[in-house]
This record gives sequence, C-alpha cells and structure tokens, in this order.
Amino acid sequence: MSYIEYSWFMMFVLWHFVETDYALVVQDDGWVLDGANWRDEYFEYDYIGAPVHLARVHSPEGTRWMGNFSWLPLLNKPGHSVLPILNGGFSLRSRRMMQTLFTHQHIQVVVIPPDGYMKNPFKPHWTANPTNEDVQLTALLRPQLEAVGIRFAPLDIYKQFAMEDSGSLHADVDLSRLFGHHGSWRRLVGIDPPTVRYLWPRSMIRSGLREMDFPKMLMQRGYRVEFPPEPT
Repeated sequence: MSYIEYSWFMMFVLWHFVETDYALVVQDDGWVLDGANWRDEYFEYDYIGAPVHLARVHSPEGTRWMGNFSWLPLLNKPGHSVLPILNGGFSLRSRRMMQTLFTHQHIQVVVIPPDGYMKNPFKPHWTANPTNEDVQLTALLRPQLEAVGIRFAPLDIYKQFAMEDSGSLHADVDLSRLFGHHGSWRRLVGIDPPTVRYLWPRSMIRSGLREMDFPKMLMQRGYRVEFPPEPT
C-alpha cells in the first residue's frame, strides 16, 4: 500500500481485523519501552498517541498550525482551541474508534487547502499532511468525533504514554516511565543487545530539548546507542 492507502485502511478497514476491544498500533519505527509502565486507565479513552510538536489552533484571529510545542501556553487560554496531532505510529485505539467513520458516515474526511506552494517542481505544500490518518483523526476531525462520544486522552496521559518529538512538552516527564516510543530518526536495528541507531549526529541531537536524555535512558536500560559520524 502507499501511505495514503495505509491511511484509508487505518480509518475505514482496520476494525474488520480486530476482535478485541482495543488494539495497540505499532509501526516499524516504534516499540514498547517497558510493559511495566502500562496503566489500566488507558482503557478509559478511545485514542491515545505519542504527541508530535504540531497542533491545529483555533483562535479569534483565525485557524493556524503551530509547531515546536509553541501552542502549550494556549491550552487553557479563553477563546482558543488547541488540537495536537497525536501520532498514529504508536497509538492505542478502541474498536469503537476504529469503526466511527464507518458507523457515523456524516463525518467526512476533508482535505484542507494547502498552506503554500513549492516551486521546481511546482506543487502544493501542507504544514501537516491532511491525508495522514492521524492528522485527520486527532486534529481535523477531532471535534466531530468527540461530538459522537469518542474520548481522547488529556495531555497528562498522552505525554506519559509515549514520546515522539522531544521538547518542552516533556520537560517534566520521567522518561524511564514512558510506555512506548515512536520516531523515524531513532531506529531499532538490533535485538541482542538491543541497539538503537540515530539518523542524525550527536551535534544535531543536542540541539533538541531533552533529546539527549532519551539515549541516556535507553543506555540505562541496557541498549547500545549509535550515532552517525559528525559532518566534516
């Protein structure tokens, strides 16, 4: 499948293959860090995913995407609605959530206008790809899904559930208590011993708030962590 076909599969077809009340979705760039960090309270929600740095923000000034967790101060600001993208690559979903777009067909997937255009070759550009299933479910369609009873986990739950982008959201999170992880730049490339290979050199990793804390946590768990050589 192409990535678009994968997104359609996740939104409209996956529930046909799930017999349990919940399913943990794990793409090949994520894994469970510690099963002992599981919380039964996760079952109180229909969707929990690793938060990314982007959020769709509705305010009196209009609607826009905000990145690098710059939306955090607006979470409780009157007149503002903040909808973070909760990544589908490591996510817990109820079967009810998986069926929602099938059982509530008035909820329609909408491809929003592009945020700009690129040249050479000329093509539209979106800050957050609206064809990605997690962008649709957790940001673009979230108000409609909540209106039919779908429950999304609050911030204090999903930031402990898993991590993708490191940053100010995780400033006070004990990384050793994370249940899972998702991120294409941290690849699990070996099992004995467990080995994680970063796609970026250490100098780039150090520029991200708390990003270097993640490999430290892995090494404390017995992982080997590899970095590519520094650019000359």
